[in-house]
Amino acid sequence: MSDQELLVIKLTGKAFDNPEVLSKHINVLKNLLEKYRIVLVAGGGGNARKYIELASRIGVNSNYWLDLIGIWASRVNGLVLISALSNYAYPFTPVTIEEVLRAVKYSRLVVMGGLIPGQSTASTLLEVAEALSARRVYYYSAVGRVYDKDPAKYSDAKPFSIIKASELKTLLVQKILPGEYALIDEKALDLAIRSRIEIQLLDYREPSQIYSALRGENPGTLIVPE
Repeated sequence: MSDQELLVIKLTGKAFDNPEVLSKHINVLKNLLEKYRIVLVAGGGGNARKYIELASRIGVNSNYWLDLIGIWASRVNGLVLISALSNYAYPFTPVTIEEVLRAVKYSRLVVMGGLIPGQSTASTLLEVAEALSARRVYYYSAVGRVYDKDPAKYSDAKPFSIIKASELKTLLVQKILPGEYALIDEKALDLAIRSRIEIQLLDYREPSQIYSALRGENPGTLIVPE
């Protein structure tokens, strides 16, 4: 296994709401960093929601500013990981793709948050993967799999082992997967399709799932770029 092999990972902000889960992720990352270079995109989670709600309550109604607050919350989450893995990590959260490309040349671990208002961190993940010519990304999501309907509301929801990105786009357009369960936005799926990038969904509560995914197994849902 090449010492220079690169992994591109997204970690949902929910992981930062649970110190025990986050500690497990840190241990997994330490193990992976013995063999891989890693670029990780952190979500905003509860911190983002807290400050967006605060801004809304004092009268901020511009989506630009609310999105920007969420982006900075995701970057603070990123700094938490950087501080815990400082022996490996680039010491800042990159704010552009160009900075990521520079940082990854010098650091085994690059951690970032969102980039621009109007864009999810899932889209950021796919943009970074495009720039780095990654063929697959590993996405620790809030649910860990794509279901035919919201599993929090429907006990008979069935998971997909593999789903085409185009099929998932159709489910999103039809709003079959409402609210936060949607997992990923259409723009991210469009990026995956155009650059032929597979998205391996993993459950953020089970950080070790990435080991089986790296062995070629599928512990969650694989979104294929078709």
